[in-house]
Amino acid sequence: MRIAILVHNVYGVGGTNRTVINLATELSKRHDVEIVSVLRRLDRPMMEIPSRVSVVGLVDLRRGTADSKDPRGREMSELVPVEEEFYRFYSRLTDERVGEYLRRTPYDVVAGTRSALNLYVARLGRPGSVRIAQEHMTQDMIPASVHEQMRAHYPALSAVTAVTEADAAAVREVLGAGAPPVLAIPNSVPEPHVTPARGDRKIVVAAGRLHPIKRYDLLVRAFAKVITERPDWTLRIYGTGGESRPLGVLIGDLGLQNHVFRMGGYAPLEAEWVKGSIAAVTSDQESFGMTIVEAMRCGLPVVSTACPVGPAEIIDDGVDGLLVPTGDIDAIAAALLRLMNDDALRVRLGAAARENARRYDPEPVAARYEELFQQHLTAGASRLRAPAHTLRSGGRALMRILPDLRPRKETTPVAACRVENGHVVVTVAGAGLPRHLTDLVCRPRRIEGVRKAVRFPLGGDPAQWTASFPAASPVFAEGRWDLYVADRRDGLHRLRAGLLDTRELIGGGASAPFTRNVPYETKDKFLAVAAWTRDEHAELHQIWYGLETITVTGRVVAGSFGDTTPVLTLSRRERPETVTVAGTSDGDGRFAFDVPVDRLAAARLLRYEDWDASVSRGVDGTPIPIARLMDDVVERKRTYVYPSVRVDEEQPPELYEETPMAEVRITPYLTIQSGLSFVVSDRQP
Repeated sequence: MRIAILVHNVYGVGGTNRTVINLATELSKRHDVEIVSVLRRLDRPMMEIPSRVSVVGLVDLRRGTADSKDPRGREMSELVPVEEEFYRFYSRLTDERVGEYLRRTPYDVVAGTRSALNLYVARLGRPGSVRIAQEHMTQDMIPASVHEQMRAHYPALSAVTAVTEADAAAVREVLGAGAPPVLAIPNSVPEPHVTPARGDRKIVVAAGRLHPIKRYDLLVRAFAKVITERPDWTLRIYGTGGESRPLGVLIGDLGLQNHVFRMGGYAPLEAEWVKGSIAAVTSDQESFGMTIVEAMRCGLPVVSTACPVGPAEIIDDGVDGLLVPTGDIDAIAAALLRLMNDDALRVRLGAAARENARRYDPEPVAARYEELFQQHLTAGASRLRAPAHTLRSGGRALMRILPDLRPRKETTPVAACRVENGHVVVTVAGAGLPRHLTDLVCRPRRIEGVRKAVRFPLGGDPAQWTASFPAASPVFAEGRWDLYVADRRDGLHRLRAGLLDTRELIGGGASAPFTRNVPYETKDKFLAVAAWTRDEHAELHQIWYGLETITVTGRVVAGSFGDTTPVLTLSRRERPETVTVAGTSDGDGRFAFDVPVDRLAAARLLRYEDWDASVSRGVDGTPIPIARLMDDVVERKRTYVYPSVRVDEEQPPELYEETPMAEVRITPYLTIQSGLSFVVSDRQP
């Protein structure tokens, strides 16, 4: 069969995109499959799509393209209902491009994946083909005017699918008599490419778009209750969206800066799930719950609200996860604590979660779709088949009409990384590369005084090449290193980042001299290594806030203070000056300092100043920069965010009316090099 799946924007990250890619990948093993993205905003999809799945972008909105300037893009769609959630993204241009594609491409089956696209398929799809509407949203989130359009046009479809039995029943009720068959077929999640979580790390993981309906605020408030009993646990929230900033404010207001971290967006997520021991979902609504299944497949028990409609169909309460009432902060906290306090229960539920989630494997889910497609293939659709044609060849026939139909050949090799037995292991698939590769080449990125690349021999064969280097050995100068593979002619091929399993870098022991080599994905999706190598290292632990002080705690790795007093030195970066603070230690390497914020404010000369922190053994001791390095994170400045404190400068009351009092704020932060610094700045009220 030739199958086309219409999506809004496959170049981004989201639950619908993940499930479409999973389904297309499995179907493409036996059929010609094309993902048709109405919009294109990036050069390549953010999520990996196998080369055997063709990708089409109908409206190219990348900067400088003809489509981005086309006046039809400013005329609103005549086919998408005004109240459809993504109405603002559709236009006369999308109407025309989708119409051309649906009329001219020789598919047997075409499926839409949201209301707007399902209406396109119903109204513009070629009669005689199999036309399917996938409903990925709960029906109570769809406006009445859109339901009216669905009732008017969905009868032209062959079938409708929903991701849960509950939502399938809701779709039948909405469409009423004369509707096409409505089936419940769940989303699919493939077997992870990483070993399961062990359940021994004190980390809770939550993931998804940062949207009000996900109610991360409930999770954060519940976690504030959790840490009063279990302060040794942390929460990582993965995702991007409009709720990121208010969520950060809430974390600061509740004093959770040492326990709750916004990690940003990751794709794929499986290597992040396995860094945790518990997953949490606190949504008001979940049409399915892709993150629930993803976490379960990685061996995590999930604490989830029993919200409409998906979680209760996925989680067997008390067997492979825990369900709690929607919106109940105390119940969320109690469920998390139940798993935190019972290691055996946590491991048992995690193992059951992994086993029970196998029912969402792409193979049985794709088989159900194949059965549905075959049932509705008509004689007319059969006559459309031509052995010499595929979706791609059909696409070539449309080159003069539609942009970007030809898939671009991917020549950049993709490398996966894992950390095991103290080594970073880099694996490169050899497809599309010269048959004889020689070395993994690590090139310094603007490191002062360092120009020579570091090489490691590649082993394996043309199908899969492997190299490794120590995770804690000074093979690199401190800085950032970009990774390539070299062939026999010393041609270099830059590596794109694949799956990075770096869980073994979290915590653990360290010795002096201190070394840390952390693989990571750059902003442009390439593979690099962040390296730190120091004679001594002072690891930042936590930052707390008092009425007049900011408390800094940490430890000197593989060292002690002995009989000396630890001294914190804050050094102004712009105009050299220091502020010193005596601290406390229990005799080993641990330290604690109460930084008086008024002293920093009083030392201020400029409106914006950076003060870098170091610790020493006594006033005359060698300064050791304080940094946060002993984890798997590279972009720590964005991840570990600390609130600011306000210090009002003294000013004669009689001058206040003419010269308002300056508001001085002091903010701890981590630099690009992960060192601890303080910003001292003012701003007018």
